[in-house]
Amino acid sequence: MFPASALARELMNRGHDVLFITDERGSRFVQDKVKAEVIPATAFFGRSLSDKLKAVGGYLKGKRRSMELIDEFKPNAVIGAGGYASFPAIRAAKTKRVPYFLLEQNAVPGRVTRMTAGGAKEVYCGIPPTTRIRGKVVVTGNVLRRSVIIRERKEGEEILVLGGSSGARRLNQFGYKLAKRMPEERFIILTGRRDYQEMRARPRLSNIELFEFTEHPEELYARAKIAISRAGAIMLSELLANGIPSILVPFPYAVDDHQTSNARWAAQAGAAVLIPEKEIERVEIVLSKLIDDKTRRELMSVAGRNLVPYDAASQITERIEECLAA
Repeated sequence: MFPASALARELMNRGHDVLFITDERGSRFVQDKVKAEVIPATAFFGRSLSDKLKAVGGYLKGKRRSMELIDEFKPNAVIGAGGYASFPAIRAAKTKRVPYFLLEQNAVPGRVTRMTAGGAKEVYCGIPPTTRIRGKVVVTGNVLRRSVIIRERKEGEEILVLGGSSGARRLNQFGYKLAKRMPEERFIILTGRRDYQEMRARPRLSNIELFEFTEHPEELYARAKIAISRAGAIMLSELLANGIPSILVPFPYAVDDHQTSNARWAAQAGAAVLIPEKEIERVEIVLSKLIDDKTRRELMSVAGRNLVPYDAASQITERIEECLAA
């Protein structure tokens, strides 16, 4: 939702009227002053037969409602920000012959992108895709909130452990273990809501600070010397844009193993180190080496900043405006 929200803000700043179409889950992240409509939408792939039948019913209702909203709002274009919640609106746009554009955050294109890219005016990729996408593909970098990027960030002093928006139990537990083994280092662990209480119940360590969730990750990025993180596209892009040397432990069960592809892209550029979860004990060795090697951290920081454009939202907005004016 964050890329869609950031792009909506850019469009509004340029004088465009924006209507956000999302599902119930996404509606919590819609910014103030943005008009929003909630439609039915449910994940289809990887579900039981009964859940898939419900998902088809939800899709049909969502598409019908999206078509009504297109008739009412009369948009010049529809922008699909990825994920199952965008699918009904994209299909409605195609039915109504409204031009549509797609955002794809990950190195491995998601199923919605693969299913709808052929009819899109352009597909804007946050990471160079590892597989062919039909249609016109433009690698713009991921759309990031301006507030999370610290342009002149100075290296912090703490080890930041991140598991993504929902947290990651394996990283939480391993971060705690590292803090016990490395008492001279200070750790920040963003646990996620699910594991926060379990982590708090552990014996207290003076060199750990726990956060359940934050809407301002830039406050944690400012304090980081090194990050240990999953490799979701947006969090990874934020770490790179802030020049934080990262040890990436991709979630091994992500759809199409897309986190590994994301992490490999960053590692090949020299901005991160990729360690599969099955080899997680290697993290301590790599972390110790990075702590002792300031020159390597500086090189990784520069590589990360060079990898991620800061202006993806404005790039995309300009391209959409040009496409519609042509």
